[in-house]
Amino acid sequence: MIGVVLCGGESKRMGSDKGLLSVGSLTWAQHAEAKLAELDIPVVISINQTQLPKYNHIYNTEKLIIDTINVKGPLKGLLSVHQYYPDDDLMLLACDMIDMDVDTLQELKKNYYINPHFDYYLYQCDGFMEPLCAVYPAETLKALIKIIDTSELTHFSMHRIIKESNYKTIEIKEKEKFSNYNTANYLRAKTSN
Repeated sequence: MIGVVLCGGESKRMGSDKGLLSVGSLTWAQHAEAKLAELDIPVVISINQTQLPKYNHIYNTEKLIIDTINVKGPLKGLLSVHQYYPDDDLMLLACDMIDMDVDTLQELKKNYYINPHFDYYLYQCDGFMEPLCAVYPAETLKALIKIIDTSELTHFSMHRIIKESNYKTIEIKEKEKFSNYNTANYLRAKTSN
């Protein structure tokens, strides 16, 4: 299994690259990377081409995986990493989930190991799935690439793709751990408390 910190979004609502924002002495990307690394798995950083110059100042080039797949949204980063590591299952964590903790990630990893044969492993709350903190097995991603290659995939919604498959969910106990810091206003409101 490989950990993937997803940083390749456009951060339009935030107004600046979320992966490069700071929490303590670390960038959000480094913060997420450190949490995944505590699971004793290698970790890579998923970025788009325009981010490379800035991320090269923080990471060695071999740790950075640049988007290559012609799809939209978070699926682009996930499948680009899969193309680079086609035989590895991937644990995805969005860089803007800065309240995520290692115990929650450990629980996800444990569920993945004790419940084999699912296409996806992820958290949910009140029926709402959290695809940006999830495990994506290599075989599932290989099948998804085939569908994309044959132009049969007509949507790029991770929620919809997952709902059309055999997935394992874990009920969220602490919703605040899954907060997405998407806008500058939300960040200010959360950090001023």
